[in-house]
Amino acid sequence: MPTDSLVSVIIPTYNRPDFLRRAIASVRAQEGINYEIIIVDDASDEDLSSEFASEPDVTYLRNKKNRGGSFSRNRGLEVAKGEYVNFLDDDDEFLPGKLHLQLQKFEESELEDLGLVTCHMADGRSGEEVIIKNTDRGSLYRESLKRYTAKGTPTMLFKTEAVRTIAGFDSSLPANQEYDLIIRFSKHYTIDFVDEVLAKANRSVNQISMNFDKKIDGARMLFKKHDQAFREQGTAFRLRMKLKLMVLLFRFRIGKAFGEKAYRALLRS
Repeated sequence: MPTDSLVSVIIPTYNRPDFLRRAIASVRAQEGINYEIIIVDDASDEDLSSEFASEPDVTYLRNKKNRGGSFSRNRGLEVAKGEYVNFLDDDDEFLPGKLHLQLQKFEESELEDLGLVTCHMADGRSGEEVIIKNTDRGSLYRESLKRYTAKGTPTMLFKTEAVRTIAGFDSSLPANQEYDLIIRFSKHYTIDFVDEVLAKANRSVNQISMNFDKKIDGARMLFKKHDQAFREQGTAFRLRMKLKLMVLLFRFRIGKAFGEKAYRALLRS
């Protein structure tokens, strides 16, 4: 039964031990779940192995040099033993009941080729908490090419084999790795969701979501990578995507020039 299955929770971390402890605590608070925690330390200044390596529910890996979140997630994926996997950034957390309800959805959903179950997320990265809802379900490849159909890495409980089949995250992308993953994933698998807020994204220092240079480079690389897929959807579709890229780059340049407040004001307009 899925609710008895092992869930691998992969937590990449870098120089944020207090956040890491909170993330781990949120996994351990998942009642009735068979889980393993895989910490991938991306060459933090402080070696955390003395604290975590001996804990029975933790596998602790340490990169020899800083390689980024996507590399670290993929490294964790290589050793994951669970039938299901959830990637949890060290500054984010699960809310009570998350994994149980998502495993239950895997068991009850009528969708064929189901590979991912999402949920809603409380997002406090802007300094003001908002609810991000994931309500898309089914076969979503064309829709995923147009926009995010699954938002927030901590919301996503995958079948492990499905993520391995598409080779995990693209570590060459400086940003938009999550979006790229969902595009490639939804070409082969369906997506369902639990209609509850079950994950939380917290504000922290050095958020990649506010690194506008990386966002600019990542957007350009993402759209170039999937341009052939845009072409296959027709000329009008590809032109809409080119326009979308121009709008995104404009917003990111405003953010780079005038700061986060100006960027978020554009998002609300």
